Amino acid sequence: MATEQADAVNNEEILHSRVRQRIAGHYLKQLGADLDDDGDGDNSKLRLSDNVDEETQKKIDAEISKYRRVESAYSIQNVLWLISAFAVFYYTDMVNALRYDRRIDRTWLNAGLLSVGITVSISLFLIIWVSCVKKRHSDDWERLYPAAIPIATAAFILGGICLTKGLWPIWSIFTPVILFVLFMGFVVTVAMLPNL
Repeated sequence: MATEQADAVNNEEILHSRVRQRIAGHYLKQLGADLDDDGDGDNSKLRLSDNVDEETQKKIDAEISKYRRVESAYSIQNVLWLISAFAVFYYTDMVNALRYDRRIDRTWLNAGLLSVGITVSISLFLIIWVSCVKKRHSDDWERLYPAAIPIATAAFILGGICLTKGLWPIWSIFTPVILFVLFMGFVVTVAMLPNL
């Protein structure tokens, strides 16, 4: 009886140790470390050693799945950001302001729109072409196109500064808030695209 309890405790410790190793392996994989997989090309099921039986492997997978958190793109906060962006766009009369208001500094506005256009083009390329058409995972983006994300980030920061400077005469202190809400609406929309 005592040996059975000791074996059960030992098996439970081994199970938890392997789960911790497996989670650490996933973190190392995210950091770019080379890990040995089971040879089938599917790194989502990393095995810790060859002597793990199927039942233990299923227990390890079940334990790891407890720690995984998968969020839907259609969460309440995303829907609220989308509604807020539509409301800001409508109540600021953005289209008419951009087309007809003479207070806008057009040089800064055009530079900002160009920079944001570069960011949007890179984002759509990575999301639609690379992820949806070529069926590559987003983890491959940096390996396939290492300059894409830094260029998009720099263009976005530059675009945000230029747009704020160009639209400041209309909405003054509210300009960064308005642009931020519109940006979040865009991000939420792009996040929902692959799920359509």
